[in-house]
Amino acid sequence: MCGRFYIDDDDKEIQGIISIVERKSLDYPEKITIKTGGDIFPTDIVPVQTGLDQFAPMKWGFSGFDGKPVINARSETALQKPMFQKSMMARRCLIPASGYYEWQKNGAKKIQFRFYKPDRLLYLAGCYRQEKDSSIFNFVILTAQAVNGLEAIHDRMPVIIPREHINTWLNESPNAAEHAVRDLIYEAV
Repeated sequence: MCGRFYIDDDDKEIQGIISIVERKSLDYPEKITIKTGGDIFPTDIVPVQTGLDQFAPMKWGFSGFDGKPVINARSETALQKPMFQKSMMARRCLIPASGYYEWQKNGAKKIQFRFYKPDRLLYLAGCYRQEKDSSIFNFVILTAQAVNGLEAIHDRMPVIIPREHINTWLNESPNAAEHAVRDLIYEAV
């Protein structure tokens, strides 16, 4: 699962993406507040990549049947689930992030861990859709089984697309996990 990620205010690459999205947000009929740094929570509006050089502001979470936002989709089953199927086929995206967080249960206590790659932006795989009564799109983050020792912290992790497979993910193949980045650093925060 991926319940929170973060954007580093000092990352020049992501700040360039943010400036593009902020200019685009002026074209929307209502004022859009884009979260440009720090911890990103479900329902925040953030920059999302939809094509090789295409970015848009999007809200994190599909509207769920119970009114709660659905923020993640299992990569193994997203193509079969009615909620995600059309988006997975035609509207895949990437969510730029400096890293993400997971919590490890230790009895009644939870320990927060930060996952990242030093000096490298992560591209979290996702899909998006237009929801009723909204002028912006909503996205979910795809998750996969955690590997390479990360499962000791949490059994799921976001699917992270390496730079060399960005075009493949966005335009060719909805099979994200086959190219996912697995070598992350993590530390308790």
